[in-house]
Amino acid sequence: MSLLTFNNDLTSTLEVTKDVLSVFRQSNDKKITIRQGMSISEISEVVSEKIINVVKEQFEITKEDFETKTVKK
Repeated sequence: MSLLTFNNDLTSTLEVTKDVLSVFRQSNDKKITIRQGMSISEISEVVSEKIINVVKEQFEITKEDFETKTVKK
């Protein structure tokens, strides 16, 4: 695995060979809450999952609104 390190105060690293679409995969072992002692990677996965869920919900609401407006015309 290749790592990319940025020179900043927090000294963070990113996995550059990680599959980009892995964020969208459904797995049973996903954590849904942030707990003390979690790594930065685990925390970012929880936050990403929550953001994706919010965007999906907003998309569905917008889709339904658009469909109802289209039917009314």
